[in-house]
Amino acid sequence: MFAALVYPQTGDEINLSDRSKQQTDSLLALITDNTPDSLKAVYYNQMANLSNNIESRRDFAMLSLECCHHKYPSLILDNYVLISNCYYLMHKNYAFLQYNYTGILIARILGSDSHLMRFYKMLSVYHDQTNNSDSMFYYANKCLELSIKNQDTANMAMSYLELGLKYTNRFFYREGEECYHQAMALDSARGAISDYAVDCYRLGELFVERRKSVDDLYAAMPYLKRAVCLFDSLNSDGFSFQVNKNLTYDTYARAFIYLALRLGNDSYADSCFYYNRKAREYFFGAGYDDSYCCYVSFTYLDYLLYYKRYNDALKILRPLKKNIGQTNVELQSKYYQYLRRVYSALGDYKNAYAAFEQYVDFSRSLNNDSTMAVISDSKTEQAVMLERIKSEKDLEIYRLEQRRMHTFNVALVSGLCLVSVFVFFILRALKFRKKANTELFEKNQMLAQQKTEITAQRDEISLQRDEIESVNTELLRSISYAERIQRAVVPTSQDVAAFFPDFFVFFRPRDIVSGDFYSAVKCGRYSVMITADCTGHGIPGAFLSMLGISAVKEFMVTEEDAENPGTVLDRMREFVKSTLVKSYDGFGINDGMDMTISCIDPKAMQMRFAIANQKMYIVRNHEAIKLTGDKMPVGRTYMEREHFQTFTQQLEHGDMIYMFSDGIQDQFGGELQKKFNIRNLVNTLVTAADLKTAEEQCSYVEQTVSAWRGDTPQVDDMTLVGIRV
Repeated sequence: MFAALVYPQTGDEINLSDRSKQQTDSLLALITDNTPDSLKAVYYNQMANLSNNIESRRDFAMLSLECCHHKYPSLILDNYVLISNCYYLMHKNYAFLQYNYTGILIARILGSDSHLMRFYKMLSVYHDQTNNSDSMFYYANKCLELSIKNQDTANMAMSYLELGLKYTNRFFYREGEECYHQAMALDSARGAISDYAVDCYRLGELFVERRKSVDDLYAAMPYLKRAVCLFDSLNSDGFSFQVNKNLTYDTYARAFIYLALRLGNDSYADSCFYYNRKAREYFFGAGYDDSYCCYVSFTYLDYLLYYKRYNDALKILRPLKKNIGQTNVELQSKYYQYLRRVYSALGDYKNAYAAFEQYVDFSRSLNNDSTMAVISDSKTEQAVMLERIKSEKDLEIYRLEQRRMHTFNVALVSGLCLVSVFVFFILRALKFRKKANTELFEKNQMLAQQKTEITAQRDEISLQRDEIESVNTELLRSISYAERIQRAVVPTSQDVAAFFPDFFVFFRPRDIVSGDFYSAVKCGRYSVMITADCTGHGIPGAFLSMLGISAVKEFMVTEEDAENPGTVLDRMREFVKSTLVKSYDGFGINDGMDMTISCIDPKAMQMRFAIANQKMYIVRNHEAIKLTGDKMPVGRTYMEREHFQTFTQQLEHGDMIYMFSDGIQDQFGGELQKKFNIRNLVNTLVTAADLKTAEEQCSYVEQTVSAWRGDTPQVDDMTLVGIRV
């Protein structure tokens, strides 16, 4: 347990604990003297990833590295990534660079581009913190080049996100905004909700940092609110997830306090305190002793200064200095800026002036254009003052010599000596001024060269973006052709209408091609409808769906097949297991599908059905009748029983039968970004059943689901079939 922290604002205690301790203890219990080194390496690596304490994470990664065998290069590189990241957070730069460069060498030898990108990303962040712009942009662009080379959309999005952050930190807000939008488009297309939330958080942060007017703060709020809702809807104890989630809370809090300062609205300040407190609880509670604690503390200082609680602000500031690394000039500058404001408000002008001098020293080292302009103006003012002093001293010397010349010759000698002394100091001052002007000229040339390099890098990024768009176009063309093939084997509306006169099909793939499929066949006196949801979606799911459609055509043929749909599921399961019996890369393929088979005898008004891991509903007289089957998929599973069951259901005229995959109820949306869930789906179907035509029902379902989703990306394939008896 960590010690309870008490903040000055209320005196309330915040109890903090390591939520991963139980999982870590359970892994430690698995390690004995007889445990092989290969397993020890895996267990220690898992404990390192679970730990929220930086030193514990480093120690576990070190133990894992000691146990690693040369046959497990990926695990070795994972440990190098963890150790170098820990040393960076501990401000031990020599150790960080040593492990990082060693990891880069190993990754290059092994050809592991994924690990290379992680090492390059850390170097880019390190050079960003040490204000080395050339190296920072170099390593950030190396990450982007590798992701484009491997057509890795996930790392492309990550690289655009990192470049956006670098541009924002150097006040290139337009370029930063473009990079963030690129990252959002890529993460939205691949359905990465957690990464999409980070993109929204960074774009909102850009507007907060720019804040030319209150309009920038209003523009930031929707993105930050969306990021907070998405993070709150997900559940993960991962280190990166928790850091990004709590940094989003802190940026949301900063937006609120800036609005409070602009508009004088205390409710905004209260919202600031609420979200900033969450961030402080996490970073201080997890044992951080680095820049994260500084960032969240600076937001809390703005809150205290808003309410003029200057003594409380000073108590927060004093111990904060130890958390700032000497190479982090940005945080050093911010620290002394806040210290000056607090001392000035308390009337301690001596300490306020000392803090101001420190603030100016660190601000100059940032080397941005505005700082160099201030230095240039200062040098010009010094030159003018030196010229004025020279003129006044010359005039004084001349008058003194005139008075002494009329009295005695000794005064002349004294005057000449005095002139010589003053000429010496004036020449010395001119020499210093010339040296200062030369240094200023060299710095201006260096800034101009950096600006030219950044422009060239931006043009290169634009060219790479065009190449990415070309690759994406080619990929979309191939996937679209695959969609035509899949659509060709799925029955058309005219085919289904031959067996079911009054029906509708709501079929919405997530990624052009679908892992869901449906089929309608005639087997003697039975009209058969089948819906299935294969493992995965997109191209992997589409492969399985083609396998399932082929199996349906082979096993659902005769009237006897329709009378025993459970037996058909047994045969399909054996087909899937035997087809996917092989393994790939040492891992068995355990994929399969969930399926519902409904066989309707319209003359006897009877339905025989079998269900594998799905549900089916009949809506009759405004009531929903739930039909369930076996809770196991058509494929290999540890819950497997010997046979699927066949059930019989008596029907009535006017009944609506609904068969569906789990895509609709798993869709996120609404104000709180929660799942649609089965209860909302059943209510929708009960309402839709009263509509006259199948087309009206399908339209109603589509409008309801679209309204729920809003701008949230579709997370799964959606299939719903409705049949009127």
